[in-house]
Amino acid sequence: MKKNLLLLLGVAVMFFSCQKDNVAEETFSEALVESQELSSIAELDPELILNGDSETLVTRPAKQGLQFNVASSSYKADTAPEGDIDALVASLPTTVSASTTAKPSLTANAYFDLTIHDTNLAGSDILAYCVDQDLSLDVEGPLDFDVYSSLGELPAGVFEKPENFDKVNWLLNQTIIGTDSPSGGTYTFGHIQYAMWLLVDDSVCQVCTYLTSPIGSWNNDSDNVVKGQELADLATQNGDGFVPTAGQKLGIVLVPEGKQSIIISKEVPAKETCNDCTGDVDEVTLKFNWHNATRIKFYQRYENTYWAVKIFDKVLQPGEEFTIQGVNHDGSFGKFLYIFTKHCYYTCFNTNCYINIGPGFNAGVFEVVSGTSTHGGELCEYTW
Repeated sequence: MKKNLLLLLGVAVMFFSCQKDNVAEETFSEALVESQELSSIAELDPELILNGDSETLVTRPAKQGLQFNVASSSYKADTAPEGDIDALVASLPTTVSASTTAKPSLTANAYFDLTIHDTNLAGSDILAYCVDQDLSLDVEGPLDFDVYSSLGELPAGVFEKPENFDKVNWLLNQTIIGTDSPSGGTYTFGHIQYAMWLLVDDSVCQVCTYLTSPIGSWNNDSDNVVKGQELADLATQNGDGFVPTAGQKLGIVLVPEGKQSIIISKEVPAKETCNDCTGDVDEVTLKFNWHNATRIKFYQRYENTYWAVKIFDKVLQPGEEFTIQGVNHDGSFGKFLYIFTKHCYYTCFNTNCYINIGPGFNAGVFEVVSGTSTHGGELCEYTW
């Protein structure tokens, strides 16, 4: 008891010494008063004890961290990430300028090689297929193309069977080229192209010159027709209602004025998910919103004891972002994170989810950029 009283007295001396610090430090501390109503350690956690051991920097062991990360996300382990098609479609431009640079693709992996010259779709050697037999498109451009999601509303009158673009999307997401056909031989990009025409058009190619690479004579021989029909049948059987999810491809339809429409694909991003703080905060990335470089130290209570352990100690630069992790057995910070500037107590904030926390939360000059909690995963944006 006597020992603890001496330790607490030492802490009190450290607190009182802050009153004599320089003007810059006092001004720094005033930033908290202006933006937060947090009180002192004594009011929030009167039994917290700092001693000599508290100045030993403690970090989460790598092995413990890996174990914790698996455990904390196990409730999602058997769930594939949800795709955010809406976000992908919202990011699409209304028009692009593009040139067809090869027909067929020089890699023999599609009908066209395409170069898009502008917008966020810009790139070269983009693989493309034809989805319109009524018009033609050779190696030419640049041309202006209107941009559409293949699973959204398409321009009227351009496609005979637009309802089958779900099957086309299924084809785009299969590994087909080079695989064996039950009728013998292997599938090529030409069989995929032929199947697309069967699905969305009312006609297929007559000469079909460009369905082989190097350019040869397809000539609608029965073997190629059979393989194209096989793929169309597979798409019909398996692709009804198909919607690509995260990591899969969404067909993007490009429609030029008076020319053949084509289709490219873009990967569907995972939907950004977040949860309110649940359990305890286990990791947080903060931004230091102060105009002077300052030495900053973070402490937490270790497990369920009263003893403080130091988990961060660095001179931070103005605007610097940094990440800290909890060191308890479950990777958490426990009840509070305590912040010191040099040797002086500055503030603390709640990390046991009793008060919600997330990106946008401010503790004085420290702004939460991102974080996770033990049972909720990624933290949602903070709201009052």
